[in-house]
Amino acid sequence: MPYSASIPEPAPPMHHRPRLKPLGTPKSVVVRTDEHGTPIYVRLPGKPARRVAVIRERWRIDDEWWRHTISRDYLTVVLDDGKALTLYHDLLMDAWYVQRG
Repeated sequence: MPYSASIPEPAPPMHHRPRLKPLGTPKSVVVRTDEHGTPIYVRLPGKPARRVAVIRERWRIDDEWWRHTISRDYLTVVLDDGKALTLYHDLLMDAWYVQRG
């Protein structure tokens, strides 16, 4: 039986390849929490406060990013208007931010 090799298609040019989208610059937000530190209201800049309807995901990052210590709790939340956000609480500065993808 003769050997048949398939030749792979060449990779698409770089400008046609999907690129990773960098995260946007974090923006400071006002977050009201319950007694356990769980967000219950979020106020985005220039907007009225919205109730947190659901917390979809929660994770923590503790790292020494090349000698700049990071300690953050991240949350993916859905507000009462249906808007999904990624928030993080900077535990070293005790400040809340929204991180857009």
